[in-house]
Amino acid sequence: MTGSAKQQTRKKQTLLNGALVLIMSTVIVKLISIFYKIPITNILGTVGRSYYNSAYAIFIPVYSVALAGLPTAMSRLVAHYMALGEYRHVRQTLRVTRKLFILTGLLGTLALALLAWPYAVSAKKPEAFSSILMLAPCVFFCCVMSTYRGYYNGLRNMTPTAVSEVIEAVGKFAVGVILARYVVDLGLRQYAATGVVFGTACASDSEAMSAIYPYAAAAAVLGVTLSTALAFFYLWLRYRIKGDGITKAELATAPAPPRQKALAKQLLAVALPIVASTIIFNLTNLIDSWTIQNRLGTITATHLDVLRAMYGDALRAGAVLDGDVADYLYGAYEIASDFRNLLPSITVTFGISAIPVLSEAWTIKDHRAIRSSIESVIRMSMMISMPLGMIMGILAKPILTVFYSGNASVMSAIDISSATMMIYCVTAFIFSITQPLTNMLQAIGRMDIPLISLAVGAIFKVGINFFLISIPEVNIYGAIVGTLVSYVLVSLIDVIALVKIAKVKVSIRSVFTKPLFCSLIGGAAAWAVYGMVSRLLSSIPALASETRHVNYVSVALVVAAVFAVAFYVIFMFLTRAVEKDDVKMLPKGNKIVKILEKYGFME
Repeated sequence: MTGSAKQQTRKKQTLLNGALVLIMSTVIVKLISIFYKIPITNILGTVGRSYYNSAYAIFIPVYSVALAGLPTAMSRLVAHYMALGEYRHVRQTLRVTRKLFILTGLLGTLALALLAWPYAVSAKKPEAFSSILMLAPCVFFCCVMSTYRGYYNGLRNMTPTAVSEVIEAVGKFAVGVILARYVVDLGLRQYAATGVVFGTACASDSEAMSAIYPYAAAAAVLGVTLSTALAFFYLWLRYRIKGDGITKAELATAPAPPRQKALAKQLLAVALPIVASTIIFNLTNLIDSWTIQNRLGTITATHLDVLRAMYGDALRAGAVLDGDVADYLYGAYEIASDFRNLLPSITVTFGISAIPVLSEAWTIKDHRAIRSSIESVIRMSMMISMPLGMIMGILAKPILTVFYSGNASVMSAIDISSATMMIYCVTAFIFSITQPLTNMLQAIGRMDIPLISLAVGAIFKVGINFFLISIPEVNIYGAIVGTLVSYVLVSLIDVIALVKIAKVKVSIRSVFTKPLFCSLIGGAAAWAVYGMVSRLLSSIPALASETRHVNYVSVALVVAAVFAVAFYVIFMFLTRAVEKDDVKMLPKGNKIVKILEKYGFME
């Protein structure tokens, strides 16, 4: 039996099977992350969250550049070699990539440590310096961990990646919360005993908390680094024990691999355009974060009276000092961004799963598989992001109320955060499709297209943000406009290029119009049911208090969400928006199709 024949009998996850594994882990991770950010935000407050997020603002670009391209290039090459039965090439790819990742991880950690102070000072947030330092080693552990994630993804086995993500999230939750809580308690004990907090004399409770926030944020960030190290250790141990499923017989009959130097050049040739795209994307986000904070700092210094007039009640309710107003607004914006990023983190799993599947189909010129993969990824991304985004946007304020009702600082900014969250969630499908489109273009070897689209989006994003945020009456809301314009441009350029290059016809009615119509129905149901149920339950004394976990807000929210999802699903089947091929790629898909056909939901 030839290597190619053996490859055909190897058990592999389909595009949607692989995506479902990652979606399950992503949902678990995001739930943990949300519940992690509730105590972390309660511990750090809105100001402390700004230090925490500032560390991430500089970490993400360095981390992404260190990682950029190699996991995708590795996954694509592994899938390519597996399709051809070149198993020794597959193993050689792992060896070469591991060496490259160790090097880039060390360089990334060093770069983040060196950039920590200059960035913190230029962003007018020197208090974030210690948080950035605590996050620096995380770059190394992320890099070496991604060696195994990219390898298993290329083998179309998403389970190791999924498990490692859950381990990482659980570790971050447990360690980060414990460390942050300890630092806050330690600082408060020092203040109560001496009036001095970590060497800073404080005259009031507000000053004491202001002095504690930077160190508490650094402790929370240290939990992230330690959890990443734990996830890496799991993947390393799994590979040592279980391996990759390639047999000795397959290796013996496979052709000799290229030299490591030649393979490294091949990997870098695929990776470099992706690196360039990632650099543009993350530099844009870094400049974006810096611009928001810098412009907010400037208008706070020059037009504090305007901000006080706009947000006076919120600032008084949150006991915000004049020097913390810019951090307060940025923290309120970032709280909303936590939810904006939720849906793209789910739909990105379709793009990750598509890389090996689409790369394999492109290698063997299977045009039907190419068309089916592209259409499924776009349609499934829309079918998930549109309704959930609509529901989350309409219910933004009650969602934030349920999560943060115990934190006076966050609740004081709820109008700012909920308005931002509503806009971002209702338009979530724009953010959610961008990365899957990028991944599919990379899978067919067109890494240059995302480079162009991201460059165009970056120019508009930075320009619009810098101009609008500088207007005191617009302030933080200018960031929303810049982000939306940027993502619209990127998505349009990518989808037009993908359809043209792959010669695929995408039905606007199927992937956009029908899901949008059904999402509007679901959103209307969410609004109507929440309003009705909350009014009925608010008169019940046991549910009247907004500070209790189980109250009229939380109960009405759950009821509204259930009804909204039910209405959406019913109308999706009534309008025949779900395609038969999509269902067939699910576990037991053929059986599900027969049941749906039996009851008239599918032809």
